[in-house]
Amino acid sequence: MINSFSFQGPVLVLAPHPDDEIGCGGMIARLIEQGYEVHHYYFSDCEESNKALGHDTSQLIEECNASRRVLGIPSENWGCFDFRVRYFPEQRQEILESLIKLRSKLRPGLVLAPNKSDIHQDHSTIAMEAIRAFKHCSILGYELPWNMLESSHDCLVKLDKKHLDVKLASLACYKSQGSRHYANHKFFESLACIRGVQAQTEYAECYEVIRMVY
Repeated sequence: MINSFSFQGPVLVLAPHPDDEIGCGGMIARLIEQGYEVHHYYFSDCEESNKALGHDTSQLIEECNASRRVLGIPSENWGCFDFRVRYFPEQRQEILESLIKLRSKLRPGLVLAPNKSDIHQDHSTIAMEAIRAFKHCSILGYELPWNMLESSHDCLVKLDKKHLDVKLASLACYKSQGSRHYANHKFFESLACIRGVQAQTEYAECYEVIRMVY
């Protein structure tokens, strides 16, 4: 259970797609509140998925940028890549090379990446390549339960209500994703309550400890 953070260097949030940062939204809010430099990168604009849902790609990107602003991530710390959605395994080497460039550019002290138990092909690729690229710094795997068959409760991060409120406001930016069964405040608030019970606090987020370097 983490009550306060002590990481050397900036924090790098790796999101396979726009909206995946919701999984660690509360922790992002806490880190920024404590003065950490947070960077956020997504790896696909999900053009094919957006078309299938009848949405313009620019809408999801605008929603992601709105989410970033709500979370408090400065625009100069935003980044993105244009890998084809749902085809990340075939693009593994190119993704790894992109991550290595980010490592050299940012030298992060903490990386937030998808959980290793996440079975979405894009999410699992980012998780595994992040381990290869950032094996010498701390890596925590955030929880997206709808993609996971099991969950490791290695690390519980306490949240105040204000942090959860920021996370829910970030979620609200994604109007185009409202049809997805998990894209609602009730789900995320309930999950935060469950993790809070585990941490003996009101709210919390759960992370897998992939690597911890102090």
